[in-house]
Amino acid sequence: MDFTTLDRLTLEGTTAVLKPVYDPVLRTFSVQLWEDGKPSGIHGLIDPFQYADEPLEGINDFLAEAELRPLTVDEQFQLYAGLVKAKGGPDWQLFLFQVNTEAQD
Repeated sequence: MDFTTLDRLTLEGTTAVLKPVYDPVLRTFSVQLWEDGKPSGIHGLIDPFQYADEPLEGINDFLAEAELRPLTVDEQFQLYAGLVKAKGGPDWQLFLFQVNTEAQD
């Protein structure tokens, strides 16, 4: 996995980009949708997410509303990793440790 591009997930075959966001003041996660370089929507704006895995539960419905294809399993994992990285701190370090440990097995 390329950890340098976790701040954005480009949906192949479209002009859409998903940007994982963590707000340290509100302690919430969200996913911004950008199309053609312009903001197009926020998943988690109305119902904020407190945990990094929560946005994944409804991301495909959010994308369907924008007439975009659903995420693949790999893309969902990348988005989750981006959300954890956006928060940073010990959560990110534990994530990296887990990924590295699984890669060695």
